[in-house]
Amino acid sequence: MPGTGQERLDIQFTTVNDVSPADVERAREAIGRVLTHPPRPVLYAKVTLNKLRDPAVAHPYLVSVRIDLNGRPVNAYASGATMPEAIGLAAARLRARVGHLAGYWEARRRRQRDTAPGARRHDETKELHDA
Repeated sequence: MPGTGQERLDIQFTTVNDVSPADVERAREAIGRVLTHPPRPVLYAKVTLNKLRDPAVAHPYLVSVRIDLNGRPVNAYASGATMPEAIGLAAARLRARVGHLAGYWEARRRRQRDTAPGARRHDETKELHDA
């Protein structure tokens, strides 16, 4: 249904050194899946894919994800032995951080609702029902 939310998130990609277009598409799909139903509007999303040229580095593939979740910055970084591994780790970390923020916002909303003027505490409600 048009107008009910973001149809497709515009993710900006930056690549450094020898990153293939297939890796960019893989990252677009993985990050897009994480952000399909965000708890708040995503104002921007930026992904940087990098391959280090030093052969001595054990995990030369780097992924950096930065999003703005309704004014709140959320970052996820990962390195891997392969680019798909690094993309998967970064997507999992982003999912965990977005989920953590969603839980934080929900707990904060409940706390504000419970402490609002005129709101009854749980123990007051129980006393009224017991009487």
